Amino acid sequence: MRKAVALAVLLCATQAHAQFASSIALLSDYRYRGVSLSDGQAAAQLSLSYDAPSSGGYAGAMASNVRLSREDAVQGMVYAGIARRFAHDWSWDVGVEYTQYTGHYSYRYAEVYAGVTYRHIGARLYYANDYFGLGRPALYAELNASQNLGERWYIFGHAGVLQSNGAYEDRRRNDYRAGFGLTLASFDFQLGWTTFRGSEYTGYPVAAGAGRSALVASVRYSW
Repeated sequence: MRKAVALAVLLCATQAHAQFASSIALLSDYRYRGVSLSDGQAAAQLSLSYDAPSSGGYAGAMASNVRLSREDAVQGMVYAGIARRFAHDWSWDVGVEYTQYTGHYSYRYAEVYAGVTYRHIGARLYYANDYFGLGRPALYAELNASQNLGERWYIFGHAGVLQSNGAYEDRRRNDYRAGFGLTLASFDFQLGWTTFRGSEYTGYPVAAGAGRSALVASVRYSW
């Protein structure tokens, strides 16, 4: 969900009106880059964002409950960047985000990213020098797309690859997500299938009982 929010912020940042926005969401499972950060359980999230098209700048924050290594915690993330159009239906953006987790392990790390968007298709590349604060650099590339099916219904898809480098070995994981959504007034409902292939251990702990694949339902209310 976090990446869907980031893509939405990117698209909003290219419009001709400045705005503050906020939302709350409930998810049946919080999947981050294919892996459950809620141990296969439900999660609640709060998101805030702001965009200023006169400068192309945008910023935001997100908080979510998580469960890592069988310990309940909170994930907090802030980000800021700039997005500009460079051709008809095309835009680029660059930015930085910082993520930290509460709890015993207190994972924390920063990432820089750059992306390009064409209509409802967006690609981004992220780099972290110290992924999850474990001394391992990592690259993550993702492709997101959506297509309207009338006024309220839409379909979406996501593909990503995470490459984590260590002193003794390199590890790679691919993740995929696809589904459909329904927008009703200020509510957005989604149902999607998500899975990952490759190494489970690329930085952060994997939920023991969550599994590699899941059907995830979510509802988001924005104001």
